[in-house]
Amino acid sequence: MSAGERTVKAIAEEVLGSQRVRAFWTANHYGVLPIAAQSYDIGAILPAVLYMTRWGHRRGKGRFGATFSLQVDDKLQVPTISSVASALEAATESRLSGFGGEIGRAVLGDLLQTWCLENRSHATGHDEPVQRVYPAHYLASWIDLPGTIAHLRQVPEMLVALLADQPDGEWLEIGRNTAAFPIGVACTENPLLKVFGRHMGVRGRFVSDVSADRYDDAQAHDASIDELLMVRLAEACGGAPLKARGSDGSDRIANRLPLARRAASVLRADLMQFIGHHGQTIPRPLLMPMLEAGIALGLTQVILSTSALLSDWERSGQVQALDQQRPWPLFVDASQGQDRRLREVSEMCTGETLRRHERLAVTMMVLRVLEDRVRVDRKLRDQLPTADRDSTALVNLLGDVLHERHPRSQAIADAIDEDAMRLAEALSQEGQVPDIVERLREGQSHPAIRLGEALCQLMGDKLQRGNHAQALESALMTDSPHGLATKRRVYRAQPGGHRESQDLRAVVLQAPMLDFLVHRFLADGGSMLSLPGFLRRMREDHGLYIDQQPPGQSISQQLLADNKRFLERRLRDLGLLIGVNDAEGMKQIKPRYDREVNTHAA
Repeated sequence: MSAGERTVKAIAEEVLGSQRVRAFWTANHYGVLPIAAQSYDIGAILPAVLYMTRWGHRRGKGRFGATFSLQVDDKLQVPTISSVASALEAATESRLSGFGGEIGRAVLGDLLQTWCLENRSHATGHDEPVQRVYPAHYLASWIDLPGTIAHLRQVPEMLVALLADQPDGEWLEIGRNTAAFPIGVACTENPLLKVFGRHMGVRGRFVSDVSADRYDDAQAHDASIDELLMVRLAEACGGAPLKARGSDGSDRIANRLPLARRAASVLRADLMQFIGHHGQTIPRPLLMPMLEAGIALGLTQVILSTSALLSDWERSGQVQALDQQRPWPLFVDASQGQDRRLREVSEMCTGETLRRHERLAVTMMVLRVLEDRVRVDRKLRDQLPTADRDSTALVNLLGDVLHERHPRSQAIADAIDEDAMRLAEALSQEGQVPDIVERLREGQSHPAIRLGEALCQLMGDKLQRGNHAQALESALMTDSPHGLATKRRVYRAQPGGHRESQDLRAVVLQAPMLDFLVHRFLADGGSMLSLPGFLRRMREDHGLYIDQQPPGQSISQQLLADNKRFLERRLRDLGLLIGVNDAEGMKQIKPRYDREVNTHAA
């Protein structure tokens, strides 16, 4: 398979040029969706977010590996819980006592694995490679895990850009501190850093000095064991990692918005209000799952809303106006699988969502094909709208070209059609993929769509639809204790007597997600919210349907009523719903933690 893929790519490079194919041969379009279409771990992004917020640039290599690796045969091994515990116990600067000997180091290792570090693939034991650091304290940002920041797929960069909210510019800039969540400032000047950076101060006059941060042990009389362990881990590393190195601004944070601006603004408001009003009132071990649940919900809607907008763009050639954009509807199984009927309906609706989402890979390729030609067109290249922060105007222009509403549409279509014909001829001569050759030569649809679909097929499902599916699966945090979806495998009989397996996913609301939604909605200023108002906010803000059927779906009223009762019961069990009778207006959503009024939230 790999040899065949290299062959068709080489043919494409010969016909279209290596530079153009390099731009096409990807699943990403950062102007439309500023995250990479691959898998990532939402639980691992917060330390990177803290680092970028504090210093205003992307993280480079730190000292964690060199500090805690064991040397075997003159080679440094990947750090393990055991090697970290041994090095930390032996380090004089750690100031940890009572963990000597084999038993003491084993106890220290258990504490580290419980509060600070996680093994690769969630493995247990002390001898597995360490892959993730928990944000037990701001100083977790000093630990360079994962080792390569690119493994987080640009998700931290997008979140930092949303919170920084700088209205223009290609890159985020330090010093533009008019927003509520500025970057490049001390821990006391940013609400997010303030939540995680307890007892942090600045040594010297310059906040931007990478060695300026210090932890004040004299004031840390109330530090918890997880905070203390994380501080000692970071101090053993000696300082924060330096900025990322490389060309083309690899250390800088791109100031990009998703095409789905409404979903992005909801995510930004969710994070700002929740952190600003509840960051100091909710205990941090409980705050973390809620925050990750909120990020998962927001990212899911950003990805799905982008898919919906581009699907509509392919039909109409225009991106929906901001006030017309709506969240992608998701039917929630409030019973969490207890009611088979509700689970199956949610699985059916989610399956339809995933099938519709598959088209995103092709639509992004069509955008790349059109943009490639538009940027070199003699009469268009100097008139293109800027797309540094918001690419809506550029995508609308490409839509006009696609739907032949632009004076240069015909010339661009002819150029792309020539590319398609030349590629078809080259593939045909090599005896490659006759079905793709036939599609390239078919003259009914627009040449950009034909070439885009063909390039996606040449790349293969794994690199295109597979990567987009992984990105959505990561956003859903499927089967996580605070994720948005659960998955089960079923086997269906097929003709011939064999069975095929299929993964079905249902949308659920775990306890941290319900906690997040309740406290987020009440952070807007109200002390109480009626149950009908809560259900309405979930639909309008996040596309979560409980007691109503999503558009285009047919669900019985009895099933919807049962779903609502399951949600009410769970809210009562969590202490989030009060009411003395069955009157809907008397059922009130109640927070478990108070709202902090005097904050930076806006």
